Amino acid sequence: MSASIKIPDLDGARPAIAILGHGGHGKDAAAAILARLCGLKVSSSSKFCAARAVYPLVKDLYADAAACYRDRRNHRALWFHAITAYGFRPGPSLTEQILAENHIYVGPRNLADFMLSRHLFNLVIWVDRSEILPPEPVGSMELSPDLADWFLDNNRTLDYLEAQILERLFG
Repeated sequence: MSASIKIPDLDGARPAIAILGHGGHGKDAAAAILARLCGLKVSSSSKFCAARAVYPLVKDLYADAAACYRDRRNHRALWFHAITAYGFRPGPSLTEQILAENHIYVGPRNLADFMLSRHLFNLVIWVDRSEILPPEPVGSMELSPDLADWFLDNNRTLDYLEAQILERLFG
């Protein structure tokens, strides 16, 4: 990471970033931009949990975990509950597992789990596209913009989204 990047004072700590927002609002796009600009690794909770948490519950319905993952948008509440349950099983938390191999965790959605792991993040970002897409129902998303350190407006172009990130990083 460049010394001029203004990710909050990390005191030499490894970056640990959470990207929050409703489904389809651009979390993955923002993560990809941050990863490219800062040389960071990214994982989404959905991708990480597809084979671990969701597919075992519905394996009779899909050929494999990849097919289950591709259909995730049609079953947001199921994914929310399966990932929540996975996060509260004994052992390292979902957040700890993701951050062990990645700098950016895209898509936390459970409030209790997020609050238990909030201390692990140096930076929390909310990505908003509410002028174009509605929010998710509470049954699949419990987090809100007030939990974030940064708010990114993704109601315009990807170039505009990247410009906001560049401004935050480099001033």
